[in-house]
Amino acid sequence: MMTTIAALMLPLALLQSGGATAGSAAAVAEQRFAGCVAMIDDDATRAYEEAMAWAAEGQAVGAYRCAAMALIAQNRFDEGARRLDSLGGAVNPAETAMRAELFSQAGNAWLLAHEPARARSSFTRAISTVASDPAQLPDLLIDRSRAYAMEGDWRKAEEDLSSALDLRGDDALALRLRAAARMRQRAFDLAETDALAATRLEPDNVDNFLTLGNVRESRRTGTPVED
Repeated sequence: MMTTIAALMLPLALLQSGGATAGSAAAVAEQRFAGCVAMIDDDATRAYEEAMAWAAEGQAVGAYRCAAMALIAQNRFDEGARRLDSLGGAVNPAETAMRAELFSQAGNAWLLAHEPARARSSFTRAISTVASDPAQLPDLLIDRSRAYAMEGDWRKAEEDLSSALDLRGDDALALRLRAAARMRQRAFDLAETDALAATRLEPDNVDNFLTLGNVRESRRTGTPVED
């Protein structure tokens, strides 16, 4: 149940804190952020330097965010995660979507750093930030389940995945991950039901069939298959 750096590279629309200038200034900041993120793929070190120069100009949220992402691209996962956590805490509390996105990115960076407890904390902050908006919760719950899984807390992982599926029942990823969590708890019948549902939703996704195969082998032997 590992994550990838791709989750940290997604360009996002909200770039400024609550005191930002609206209109054209926001559009310029968005374009600058997009350009900075694009630079990370080519030269993460240069992107970091450019982001910090931009931050010195006006302390834009997008500048600090890009700098943190550039650190993560250099495999400096813990540094990037700390910066994203700090930035999420510093953003105007009214900017709930932005704060949740920053905490979520921090959580994914902590997972890359193999720090599941810190990841869980970041994801929990994100979940608390958008608790009143169910549309945003499933992805965050799925992410936090990965942290629980890395800690070996399969029951908590299953609970988060079940909550996500209560909100978005046709999520093949959540079903596949819950199948794995249930398999680790030796609930093989329930695990197989989830894995089969995932294959029906995404018949072209090989990972779903690999999970189904692992569940069936686990049931045959009575011992959960290790990933």
